[in-house]
Amino acid sequence: MKYILTASLAATAVLMALPATAQNYPDRAIKVVVPFPPGGTNDIIARIFVHQVDQQMSQPVVVDNRGGANGVIGTQAVAQAAPDGYTVLHNSSSFTINAAVRKKLPYDIFKDFEPISTNALGTGYLAVVNPKVPVNTPRELVAYAKKNRVLYGSPGRGNPIELATELFNTHAGIKMEAIVFKGTGEALPALLAGEIHVMFVPVAAPLAAVQAGQLRAIGYTGDKPPRELPNVTLFKDDVDGFVSPVAWHGWLAPAKTPRPIIDELNKQLRQAVKDPKLIGLIEKAGYRVDTRSPEEFRKLLQENAALMKKAVDAAGIEPQ
Repeated sequence: MKYILTASLAATAVLMALPATAQNYPDRAIKVVVPFPPGGTNDIIARIFVHQVDQQMSQPVVVDNRGGANGVIGTQAVAQAAPDGYTVLHNSSSFTINAAVRKKLPYDIFKDFEPISTNALGTGYLAVVNPKVPVNTPRELVAYAKKNRVLYGSPGRGNPIELATELFNTHAGIKMEAIVFKGTGEALPALLAGEIHVMFVPVAAPLAAVQAGQLRAIGYTGDKPPRELPNVTLFKDDVDGFVSPVAWHGWLAPAKTPRPIIDELNKQLRQAVKDPKLIGLIEKAGYRVDTRSPEEFRKLLQENAALMKKAVDAAGIEPQ
C-alpha cells in the first residue's frame, strides 16, 4: 500500500511539473539547430528569424549549425533531444525530401517531431533559357521539348529544383534530361554558355543575367509574377494549371514537447513576421513570410511529403 501511495505521489509530482515548466519557459537559452553549414539559404533564413525572436524573448536564442548528410545529422540530434523547448529544429523542404530519397532515416518525420510553425514559403521558380533556345513561354517550351532534346540544370540529385522540374516533366508529358551540377552557382554559368538549355531557379539568382539579356525568363511557377518581372508568363496560366511544390522553412520540436511551449514558440514566430525589416530580408531571399498553426504545419508536411515522393519517382531516383 505504501509503495502504491509513493508511486502515485511521484506520478502526480511529474504531472504537476509539466505545466510549471511550461509556465516558466524559457528560463535559459534556446538553441535553434540548423542542419546545414553556415552561409546557405537554410542558415540565412534561420538567422533572420533567430535574431528577431532573440530580441523578443527574455532569454537568448542562438543558432547551432550541425551540417552533414544533407540535413540528417542535425535533424537526428533534435529528434533525440529532450522535449523541453530548449532545442528546436529549423528545417526546410529537405526534411520531407530526405524521407523520399532514403530507404531508412534515424528518425520518423511525423512521429519524432512536433511542428511549431512555418516561417517562410518560397514564392516560386523562374524558368530561364539560353537566348539561343527559341521559346518565350512555358507552352512553347513544352512544344519544343516534344520535338527536341532539352537539357535542364539540376543543382543536385534530389534538390527541390530538380524535383520541381521533374514534376513539370510529368505534368506536361515531356522528358527534359537533367544535367547535375554541384549547386546553382555551377549550373547557371553552364546555362549562360549554352551547355544546357533551361533551368528553374529562385528569382534572385538569374535576375541580373535576365536584365542584361544574357538569359531569357519564359515563365514563373508562383501564383503571381515577381515584382522584378511583372510581365513574365505564369505556368499555371499557360500549362494547364501547373504549380510547383511549395518550398518551405519552419521550426519543429522533439516529440512530446508540452503544448504550452509549442504555443509560446508559435506566438513568437507570429510576432516576428510583423517586423517590416524581417519581411524585407525574407523577400530579398526569394521567400515570403508565413506562419501557421502546428496543425496547419503538420498538414503541409503531409502534403509535401506525398508530393516529394511523387517527384522522386518521376525523377527516377532510387532511394538509397
